[in-house]
Amino acid sequence: MPELGLYEGYRDSGLSPFELWAEYVAIGGVAEELEVEAYALGVLRPDDHEHNMIAQALNEVFLDRGLDHPVGYHRLPR
Repeated sequence: MPELGLYEGYRDSGLSPFELWAEYVAIGGVAEELEVEAYALGVLRPDDHEHNMIAQALNEVFLDRGLDHPVGYHRLPR
């Protein structure tokens, strides 16, 4: 299965904007709910760190459902 982008992962998760934001905050995210929703919908472009935080939140939801972690991560510069 090819990796999903944030939008596809968000869509496939079935989460509400608040549920996505709550998952994101639970793993240490600090952006506001509206900002996270805009990143997930592709309205705003997150930096690599924010992308990876949202991807991790989505992937944890998929893992909790017994699925793989389909949302791709961005490489961070060293």
